[in-house]
Amino acid sequence: MTIKLIAVDMDGTFLNDENDYNRARFAQQFRQLSAKGIHFAAASGSQFQRLVDQFLPFKDQMDFISDNGAIVHARDALLFASEIPHQLVNQTLAVLKQHYPQPMALTTLSGVNRAYVDSETPEPIFQLIKRYYNSLIRLDHLFDVDPATLDDQLVKIAVSFDQTVNTEAVIPEMINQLQPGLSAMNSGFNTEDIGVSGVSKETGLQHLQERYGIQNDEIMTFGDNENDLDMLTMTPHGYAMANAHADVLAKAPHRTDSNNDEGVLNVIDQLLSGSLDV
Repeated sequence: MTIKLIAVDMDGTFLNDENDYNRARFAQQFRQLSAKGIHFAAASGSQFQRLVDQFLPFKDQMDFISDNGAIVHARDALLFASEIPHQLVNQTLAVLKQHYPQPMALTTLSGVNRAYVDSETPEPIFQLIKRYYNSLIRLDHLFDVDPATLDDQLVKIAVSFDQTVNTEAVIPEMINQLQPGLSAMNSGFNTEDIGVSGVSKETGLQHLQERYGIQNDEIMTFGDNENDLDMLTMTPHGYAMANAHADVLAKAPHRTDSNNDEGVLNVIDQLLSGSLDV
């Protein structure tokens, strides 16, 4: 067996549509993976605190790549945080305030310690956002906030467009207004994640590779969306879910069953049984 690290996206990949997974089955697999010295990492666009909550029984024995690679934890040790320079935060928020306010779009600021939405965010939407950001607070005048006053490091600006918005036209327009040094990637659910250019789930994995001495071809990855593509194609053992975006299905080396059919766990079973050619 040559696999030394397994990295899984969460929403649409490891988690089913009910925001859960087969906990008993995974617990059994996790024990076997640990016994074989195989590291397991959650690699998500959402925040570290949410990932820890989803893996409480295993949190002290696994790794976390959150906010699309902008934050990396080995167990509970913070390895890396890619803070967006304050000036770029301010410039981006000014654009979003002018052109993409609520209810057209909802802006969420994501930091190392917590995430932030505007105080005028309706309660039902606030509760929906908490599905992806467990540590979430409201801020008065979010678009005018001074990042230096937050006692946090902002690493991501998520812009979630309303279902009525023509995102095929609006998103490229928004991306064209980003300052040099910033880039955006789609994380599903009509959401564009803005962060420091060159930071991704692949670069997040590189921090873990350096820590553990693991090569690209010793990694197995799973994902379903654009923000997973780099880590799916960095290794010959990248798996797109059956429910993945068409572009992801076309570019990933392999595919597995859907998130609702436990596609990740099915492949892990094959790996553990020795029936998978790796």
